Order: sequence, then structure tokens, then C-alpha cells
Amino acid sequence: MSRAPLLVVTGTGTGIGKTHLSAALIQAWAARLQAKGMVEPKVAAIKPIESGVGRDSIVGPDSEILREWSTFHVKQSPPPYLLTRALSPHLAARMDGRRIDFSAVTNWVAQIRAQADGVLVELPGGLFSPLSETPARTNADLARALAPTAIALVAPDRLGVLHDLGAITRAAHVEDLPLSGILLSAPDPGDASTGDNACEVPLVTNVPVLAALPHAPVEVLTITLSLIRALVTLIPSLSFR
Repeated sequence: MSRAPLLVVTGTGTGIGKTHLSAALIQAWAARLQAKGMVEPKVAAIKPIESGVGRDSIVGPDSEILREWSTFHVKQSPPPYLLTRALSPHLAARMDGRRIDFSAVTNWVAQIRAQADGVLVELPGGLFSPLSETPARTNADLARALAPTAIALVAPDRLGVLHDLGAITRAAHVEDLPLSGILLSAPDPGDASTGDNACEVPLVTNVPVLAALPHAPVEVLTITLSLIRALVTLIPSLSFR
């Protein structure tokens, strides 16, 4: 039995709209499967590691948003790492007296992947945010361990993004981590560069910009043609061809 497609969503940093875009992607994914004839597609968006979660909570705020927009809610154990302090995951884990174990994450994701038609995993923070100290591992290492179908890099469509994309994609190349494409997300408010950065990205990287998306509610992004095209590029099985 083949595994469901797995899309990893990471970013150039934290607080840049990864969760918002992930919610739109998962809804567009489900709609695409319905259009292909699947009556009740089982598509899940999950976040295995989340910082800044209430001590008595069984789900983090980002995970709650992703759950709301998912079409598949398998009865499972909660995300393996709900960390109380709003800090870098490795530091939040240390202060909680814990250590992030990749096998706990990959096994949890694999259990969901075995039951779903599609899975999106949102990673915490930026692509090279540290997750553990001994051994020293980052989100990039976790993305590789998950063996995804595709990796999407989210970046804010604002001044400074060209530098960030150039630096991060070069580092990913050195780490031999294939990035499938870039999703630019317009901030609110934007600046003088918002809307123009996509055309300039080829100056700093050969990783393609798959979509430059407006600042809009999830419902609007879900039916935005550029987001749908980006999703089909990332997950080719969603194509009608």
C-alpha cells in the first residue's frame, strides 16, 4: 500500500503566516481531491512541535487552526511536543525538561499518513531553527527525516526577503535538502517591495516562486488560482492530467 503524499511547510522565520497558508493549502487539497471524484477526502494538516502552548492544553493554537481546516481528524495522541514557553523549540524543550526526539515525530506523522489521503506538516519557526542540541539538529534535518513528497518554503513578500531567500536556499543546497518551491505571502501592511519581489527572486536563487499570494482570509486563498497551481506543482498527483 502506497503512502499518502506528504507536504512539509517551512519558512524563512517565525510569525510569517505559515499556519495561515497551510490552512488554505489543506482546504484546496481537499477540494482538489473532491473534484477528482473522492467523496470524502481525508486530508490532515498537523504541527508536531509547537512552542508557547498552555501548560494544560492538549493542542497548541496553531495546531487548533490546522485542525479546524483539516478534513481528517484521526483519533490519536496529541502532538508529541507541546512546549510551554514561546521560545526556539530546542530552548523551550530544555526549559520544560525535555529533548526533541526525531523518532517520536516521524512515528507520529507516519501513523497519520497511513490513514489519510494527504498530510501537510508545518514545521516550527524557520528552516534552520534548532530543534535539539545533542545531537545538533534543525528543522532542515527533520524535513529530511520525514521523507516528504515536497517541501514548500514560505517567505513574507516584503523588503529583505531576497536576502533571506538567497541565504536559506544556499544553505539548503549545502545541506543537500531539495526545496520544491517558494510561496510568497503578502504581509499586512505591505511595503514598497510587496508585489514586486517574485520577479527578483531568480537573482538570488533557482528555487522557483510558485505563488505570490495576497493578504486574504483562508477562504479566499483556498480558491486563489495561483495557490491551487502551486499545490498541484508540489503534489503532482492532484493534477487532472
